[in-house]
Amino acid sequence: MRNTAARSLLRQRIARPELTRVQDVILRPRFTAAGQNFFPPQQCLNQFAAPSPSPAFLSPRAFHTTAQRCKKVRDNGKDSNGSSSAGAGAADTPGRHPSANPEEPLDFADVESRIKGTNEHFEGVLKKLRSGGRFNPDVVGALRVQPDRKDSTTYPLKEVAQIVPRGGRTISILAHEEAYVKPIMSAVQASEDFNQQPQRVPDNELELLLKIEPETKDEVLRRVKAMFTEWRDRLRSIRHKRDKQHTSWLRDKVIGPDLKRSADKELDKVIKAQMTKIDGVEKETLKSVESSSK
Repeated sequence: MRNTAARSLLRQRIARPELTRVQDVILRPRFTAAGQNFFPPQQCLNQFAAPSPSPAFLSPRAFHTTAQRCKKVRDNGKDSNGSSSAGAGAADTPGRHPSANPEEPLDFADVESRIKGTNEHFEGVLKKLRSGGRFNPDVVGALRVQPDRKDSTTYPLKEVAQIVPRGGRTISILAHEEAYVKPIMSAVQASEDFNQQPQRVPDNELELLLKIEPETKDEVLRRVKAMFTEWRDRLRSIRHKRDKQHTSWLRDKVIGPDLKRSADKELDKVIKAQMTKIDGVEKETLKSVESSSK
């Protein structure tokens, strides 16, 4: 009986070291490379330990779960507006003009800078109008085209096609790629200036023909008057912006009532001087249109 108990205790002592070796094999996985046994260092085994409070993409994951995916972030730094700010709107881009200084309320550098940008825009529009109105490659090239329906970004037509004047009042539009043909047709058809569908050329799938009918005198006069009305509205907007700053300075007690009245009067002089110039340019333009239509 004693011999049997002794043999049982001896078996248990022998089994314990074997159990330790089994645990060691489980906890320290062995990799075989080129026929040799390789035991990874401790830092490689840390991934088998309990999860630590690390970022999600560094945390160990169970084998039965799917891999963690990174969410794609779409950078739409274009056109945040889908379309890019252009024309007179771009002339009022923040950071492009000096800021109004409450310590110098009679300094209108910010107003003059905005007026300059607005005048340059409308002088360019007027130049295109005088050089042929709608029948002008620059006018056609300025149309906004949306190549991809899923993307609201638009580009000037001149960036996706070549514009070539032909005989008579016909303009040829040569798309850079076949995928641009239909978006170009849609842009021309949706335009208030043209409002027609360009015709395809049978032997060239990239070419479109746009025939521009001459405008009547009444149509040209209406376009000219609308442009000058918008020009004046832009100047009124510039004045309103500076007026609000004067009111804000007075409310914050940065300037007094007398200084505000002086700033308002000087601002009024600046805007009225510009309005007088616009009136003169409009009068000359309308006179030119009337004489050329006779």
